[in-house]
Amino acid sequence: MPMIIGALIAALMGALREYLPTLFGRVLLAFGIGLFTHQVAMPALLGMIQARVSGLPSVLLAYFGALGIDVCITIILSAAAAKAAQKVFVGKLGNG
Repeated sequence: MPMIIGALIAALMGALREYLPTLFGRVLLAFGIGLFTHQVAMPALLGMIQARVSGLPSVLLAYFGALGIDVCITIILSAAAAKAAQKVFVGKLGNG
């Protein structure tokens, strides 16, 4: 019985040694992409959109807010920025 438990523990340790670094690396990569998107890309994109939209009449801006179009634009820009950041980061990892 102790040999079976020892073999199971050895197999578990081997699996953790093989799969944990890739899993941990993917989690860190996803966290880095999210942080980059939230801290760097989104403020610049939202500033650009606000500069373009500031010339619209105030009634139209009020409708944008009431309909949630501003939230929709933020979600779409977040997804696009995350996808672009993912391509850059994964491309750098593949070449390095």
